[in-house]
Amino acid sequence: MHRNHHQKTLVAAVSVALASTLAAPAVLAQGRQLEEVLVTAQKRVQSSQDIPVAVTAIGSEMIENLGINQTQDLVKLTPSLTVGVGDNKQNSSFRLRGIGTDVYSVGVEQSVAVLIDDVSSVQAGQAIGNLVDIERIEVLRGPQSTLFGKSASAGVLSIVTKSPSEELEGSVEVTLTDDDEERILGSVSGPITDALGYRITGHWSDRDGFVNNLTINDDVNSEKSKGLRGKLQWDINDNVQSVLTAYYSEDESTCCALTWLDLDPSASVFGFVPGEVAPGITPSDQNLDFRSEDGPEDKTETTGGNLRFNVGLGEFVFTSITAIDKWEYGNDGDVDFSDVDVYGLFTGGAVTGGNYSVSTTETDFFSQEFRLASPSYDRYEYLVGAYYADAETDRSFERNLGLPIIPSDWDGTAGTETMALFGQATLRFGESTSLTGGLRWNDEEISAHWVENISSPDAPISASDSDSEIVGNLSLQHFLGEDTMLYARLATGYKGQAYDMTSSFNQGKADNPVAPETSESFELGVKSMLLDNRLQLNLTAFWTEYEDYQAQSTQIAEDGSLDANLYNVGVLETKGLELEGVALIGENLTLTFGASYIDATIDEWVGASCYDGQIEETGCIDGTQDISGGDLPNSPEWKWNIVADYQADLGSMPFYGFVNASYVWQDEVNFSLLQNPLTAQDSYGVGDLSIGINEKDKGRYRVTAFVNNFTDENYRSGIADLRQLYGGATSLANIFARNSQRYYGVRLKYSF
Repeated sequence: MHRNHHQKTLVAAVSVALASTLAAPAVLAQGRQLEEVLVTAQKRVQSSQDIPVAVTAIGSEMIENLGINQTQDLVKLTPSLTVGVGDNKQNSSFRLRGIGTDVYSVGVEQSVAVLIDDVSSVQAGQAIGNLVDIERIEVLRGPQSTLFGKSASAGVLSIVTKSPSEELEGSVEVTLTDDDEERILGSVSGPITDALGYRITGHWSDRDGFVNNLTINDDVNSEKSKGLRGKLQWDINDNVQSVLTAYYSEDESTCCALTWLDLDPSASVFGFVPGEVAPGITPSDQNLDFRSEDGPEDKTETTGGNLRFNVGLGEFVFTSITAIDKWEYGNDGDVDFSDVDVYGLFTGGAVTGGNYSVSTTETDFFSQEFRLASPSYDRYEYLVGAYYADAETDRSFERNLGLPIIPSDWDGTAGTETMALFGQATLRFGESTSLTGGLRWNDEEISAHWVENISSPDAPISASDSDSEIVGNLSLQHFLGEDTMLYARLATGYKGQAYDMTSSFNQGKADNPVAPETSESFELGVKSMLLDNRLQLNLTAFWTEYEDYQAQSTQIAEDGSLDANLYNVGVLETKGLELEGVALIGENLTLTFGASYIDATIDEWVGASCYDGQIEETGCIDGTQDISGGDLPNSPEWKWNIVADYQADLGSMPFYGFVNASYVWQDEVNFSLLQNPLTAQDSYGVGDLSIGINEKDKGRYRVTAFVNNFTDENYRSGIADLRQLYGGATSLANIFARNSQRYYGVRLKYSF
């Protein structure tokens, strides 16, 4: 039912919100009841059980219990969420309900928006990274464009970092693992004056690789990172609060190497370059060996900050968020995934080495958001806002300079300037029924400038275009008593047009940017608290249709050039069921569980490119195929997870014990949008286990021993079909995530 939270002063309201946004699930110390979990999924503080939005709330306690320290780990807790991992960060992406963006053109944003403290990330690679000192994470499923903008056509990952504390506190955590990871996380927070508080968080980690480069006798898929974030909160008076955040982080990795899954012994680079591709390697789905002269190497540097004002205007709250962000990414990699001397063949031995690419990307981002939120009156509430963002991305790319096969040398700049007005209102009809509606007008201008440094009749190329769109949502909800809510929701989503900024950019592509991606969604849901608040059950049924889905394919042309094309897929459809629950069992055991059934298909796509090696008998006619009815990539039909948290009072001992176990299972998937049958991953399940102690009185020390993937279940995060590079010979490669191997370790935490 509607809870009438009248706002007395701004600072009081914000304090209550921060104090109440606890771990999911949070458990009251007495009475063993599930506590209300507050979220900001609708840009105001509300109970997750009271809003007509499919949202998964993951709190700091759950994050700590499961040792979640990477955004990729969130797939363990959200059945509708998957992540595709490519050979570098820009080729990786999240998917919700089967929808995501697998595109490496720098001008294309993601279908699943990633926000940190209400600030959007621009590039796909920014979404793949560390989670440090996190208060909560909200996963909003389905189109959320009304309140979160054009990059939220499939959903939102909203990450909220911890705020300054009212009293002095701090912690140091050290993690050590058997696969040679060392990780240190430290934070300190407290008041400077009665009105001024701070929080400083730093992290450092170093992990060795687990994939073996036999050529240079070194391990890759390693990672090093370090970073610092500071927050300064100033309660200027009873009605004005400011929060200044600044951050810096740096990551270096050798991820992600491709190892051979299946390779024709006679395969040769480009079908004619002499030299054995994989001597001493036995291809298989568990092969961790490969050969390369060097790479892959990634380096990321992020610098930025934001300033947030919350101003109480009577019972209204005005919010301003100003943000700047600079993201720099360098990626060097072997193009033929072997140590064959390609240069030696073409230069007579004067220059040696293999196919290699060097890429640098730099994104500068500025955004400004204003919001005005009304109080929650008995009959209505509303929120209005305005948004402006300017993103500019520069990329330079070199590949195979001096070779006649797939050479490239170009510099490009992609820009996006966005303006939007949005609003949402809720009308209440009595105590039990509410109607919520919202609209967003989005206007944007995109631009491109591209220079080919080898030779191109079109270069240099400059282009610009503009587009505007109105999206919205409408939901009806009804409470059956205090503890059960039914809702129906309609929503539309939008992801803007884009330029195909790759090596094959030309004047034709500049004159014809890829059309916007749009979506229409319908949801039916029930949220309930049962058994005297000891069982939470939420069930959602959904149907969504996407038009002009943005996708990409890459082919080697007859002249030896690499032809990468961004295009629109006709119509996609995703529908299914989602179940989420939390159960308190006895006095010590909490179960958190979820399951999803998702039927994500290509409803209509005639004229799709053929997959590598496809012949007429399997549907390839004149270079195209009809894959209407095909499955979307990396979208399991069935997926479920369960987390068991057991806490035991150990009598007179000064600490209590805990055991935490989790398991996630997913159905088989295919990683190819073009329905390549060779890039399928079988179903698999992964379990993690941890056991430890925590001090009773003050929680000063916590010791956790853990093992991840305790059954050593082998699986691939991606499969690449490389036969274009090997003259049509069978050449399949694995991409492995760290968690595809069993590893164990210990976490030691001291708090004060």
